[in-house]
Order: sequence, then structure tokens, then C-alpha cells
Amino acid sequence: MYETFFFLKEKPFHITPDPRFLYLGRKHGEAIELLSYGIRERKGFILLTGEVGTGKTTLCRALLDKLPQGTESALILNPMLSDIELLSTIVHDFGLKPSGATPRAHIDCLNSFLLERYASGGNAVVIIDEAQHLNQAALEMVRLLSNLETEREKLLQIVLVGQPELREKLKKNQLRQLNQRIIIRYHLEALDLGETAAYIGNRLMVAGSTGSIEFTPDALHAIHKGSGGIPRMINIVCDRALTAAYISSKRLVDKKVTNIAIYELESEGYIASRSADILAYLEYTPHIAASMFLLALLAGIFWGPFVLVLGAGH
Repeated sequence: MYETFFFLKEKPFHITPDPRFLYLGRKHGEAIELLSYGIRERKGFILLTGEVGTGKTTLCRALLDKLPQGTESALILNPMLSDIELLSTIVHDFGLKPSGATPRAHIDCLNSFLLERYASGGNAVVIIDEAQHLNQAALEMVRLLSNLETEREKLLQIVLVGQPELREKLKKNQLRQLNQRIIIRYHLEALDLGETAAYIGNRLMVAGSTGSIEFTPDALHAIHKGSGGIPRMINIVCDRALTAAYISSKRLVDKKVTNIAIYELESEGYIASRSADILAYLEYTPHIAASMFLLALLAGIFWGPFVLVLGAGH
């Protein structure tokens, strides 16, 4: 709707996990480098966690683009599977055709494939997104698959990606064998104010902006506070702010426009009601103070003589 007005090639703040828009600040840069290292060095298990909307899925898709040549991959986006269904999905995602329908036939097929990849200098990785939804049986299957190895190296690298609940689930006594095998771990934190500004600038640039859109410092502060520094929420707030600016025929996104966007999102339940009201209060505090003074003055004029008369009567 507003792309033409802002001279953009596409919308900069959509919430689909497009790796072109990945902002590799310190946190996300560290994460993708650590994951790449773990896969390259055949560390077996790798754990990536983060709150909802921190960019884990986008990071996974970018990771797939960075895999070394000769590395085969399987990406599991729907982990609401039984252990047998998970095994079957992994095998078929690698493009394999087992000789039978039994779990043993699937594991033998996968093992042969991994040995062939290893012999040719290749590698294989399974990335399981939303892994907090894996049930205990499926997690046990994942652990068993990690037993596919040579005497010296892991044949299959497994990246578990999920929300913080995944870390808590792995601490359970029943899953201690799996938890102990996870060598590399990284938790994605929310962006700070400076990273939020850089994140917004990066997405605008990828979308084709040549500087025609400006977010004021006050607007950036309000966006960071309203979104909590969560990339998905930053996208939602910025998209609404650009819409509000477009409706007002403004190419400057200031605090007023941003507060309108945040207020709307709060009223719709997208974000917790905590920022826009405070910011609006701070913005209008001088007017409130003046109004209170005027009311006090009028009260003194009208009620002052009456109070004096009562006092004289005593």
C-alpha cells in the first residue's frame, strides 16, 4: 500500500522468514557463526533457543544458504510428530527411499547415506525448528540418530531450534543423556536500542530505500520500548507506523506517528499495554499541569469567599 509513496521496491517489514532481510548484528552474527562451526566441525548436537519472534527461523534459512558445498540438509518445520513419523520425515527430506516401512529399514537407509557422504568428504545436517514441541519419544529418536557415527566423528549433525521451554525440557532427568550430548548452545537475546535502529535501517535498505524515510530518535526509542527489542514485533510496529505516516502524507516517522501505531497495536492485543500511554502522558504532562493549575485557580475564585464567611462565623 505504501511502497510507492516511500519509493520502496517491496514492503520492508513483513514477518515471513526471508533470509535476505536477516540483520547480522552481534547476537545473530555470533549465532550463525557458532552454528556453522558446529556443523563444519561435526560437533553432533547444536542447540539454538530464543523467545518467540527473535529470528530463529530466519537464521535457520540463512544457515542453509551458508552450508559448505557437499553438505546435505533436512529442515523439519513441523515437529508435532511421533518418533516414527519424525524418522520417516528426516529420511524422506534427504530424498532417500528405504527398502521397507519399518524403523530399522529407515535407519539402515539413513546410515548408508551418511557413510557415503562421509566417504566422499561431505556432511549432513538436520535442522528441527520449534523443537520445544517434540515429545519425549521423538527426542529419544533424535538421540538415537546421533549414534550414527564413526569411531572418530559424528555422521549426522542435528540442530535443535526452539523457544526457552526447550532448555527447560532438556533439563528433565529422563532426557539427561540427550542434554549431555549437546556441545554447542546459543540463546538469542532481544535487540538493544542501537541494534533496533540498525535492524530497521537494514530492512529499509534491503527493501530499496535510498534515504527517503527517516525515523526520528524519539520514534526509534518508542519502537524499541514497545517491541521489547523482538525483531518480529519491531516489524509489526514499523509496518503500522509507516502505514500511519502514509495516511498522514508524511515521510518522517516521528514519535507522534509511532505512538499512534503502538496504541492501535496495544488495543488489538499485539503488544502489552505499557508504552504508548506512558509516552503520551509524558508528551502531554505540561498541558495536564496547566489544566490542573487553571482548575485550582477557578476553585479559589469561586470557593474562597464562601470559606472566609464560614471561618468568620466560627
